[in-house]
Amino acid sequence: MFFMLLAGAMIGGMWYSTRLLPSLAKGVQTVRKGCSLNAPESFDTFLPRYQSDRMFANARTTDPLETVIGGPDGPATTMVPRTDYRNQELLGDIVRKHGMAVRKEAGKVELEAGPVTYRFRLQAGCWELWQAES
Repeated sequence: MFFMLLAGAMIGGMWYSTRLLPSLAKGVQTVRKGCSLNAPESFDTFLPRYQSDRMFANARTTDPLETVIGGPDGPATTMVPRTDYRNQELLGDIVRKHGMAVRKEAGKVELEAGPVTYRFRLQAGCWELWQAES
């Protein structure tokens, strides 16, 4: 019985490593085309795609995502893995419900939508979401 479970885990692991991981890596590489240190991406071009394309948004969100939640004892920071946020509501849907306010600085953008502040940064010429605070 133990050997059957071990064989099943090995086969499942091989499928995961040969099928799923390359497709995830390919998705990340695809969405990073068109931006580099020599040709940094415009936030105004990045944001509409981030708001509407789930694969693009997941690839351009750090893994793990830093979340800051305010509480009576002060803010608490946690790290959320991609598996926990990859199917959440798209930012575009949140913006349609609550509106947004954007503050830009050199290489950083804060976007407020409802009770959450989303923080983006420019990494190697590509924009990414690295922190969400509520």
